[in-house]
Amino acid sequence: MSNTEQRIYPRGRIALDSGDLVDVTNVKVSTTNNAKQVHTLRQPGAGVTMGNPETTITFDVAISEDGMERNYLEMVRKGTLKQIRIKVPGATINVEGVFKETGFELPLDSEIKQNLSFIGKITD
Repeated sequence: MSNTEQRIYPRGRIALDSGDLVDVTNVKVSTTNNAKQVHTLRQPGAGVTMGNPETTITFDVAISEDGMERNYLEMVRKGTLKQIRIKVPGATINVEGVFKETGFELPLDSEIKQNLSFIGKITD
């Protein structure tokens, strides 16, 4: 492929349980193995030890005049176990966990937004 050819960069998608979410913006996915450096008396930086893996998904939801797409506040309050699927070209990432935190933004010159944080583990 020459340097002058253009590529198409499609957008990803996010789904909760059995349906795609349509009002979501700004999705971020991060995963960690919580590895730590191990030091000994004789050898600093002797190796590493693996920690417990965690995955965090954060996103915003634009709230239209029709109201909220899902009752995320209730999901946070109850700690309801959910599955989120992140769909990008060539891969679907399944994460099972709970909504950890939510908040709202009511800006003067833009849409109302609900901010969400979901924590869990990647499943097959």
